[in-house]
Amino acid sequence: MSATNPESEYESLVHVMRRLSSRYPLLPEDELLAATVDEFERFDGVRLRAYVPTLVERSLRERFRATYGWAA
Repeated sequence: MSATNPESEYESLVHVMRRLSSRYPLLPEDELLAATVDEFERFDGVRLRAYVPTLVERSLRERFRATYGWAA
């Protein structure tokens, strides 16, 4: 599994979750998973899929900052 060149969106999902879990270690894993899946679904109709993981990660960082006051 390559973080810079994932073979599938599933790999992208895994990499996003790993980065976010290391950035926010106090966030429960089930909450992180639910939020990540929710964001990926939000971008479901996007045609240019290469940017989806980056958009998802950015959106989640903003969500966690707004919800918990954690720095991005």
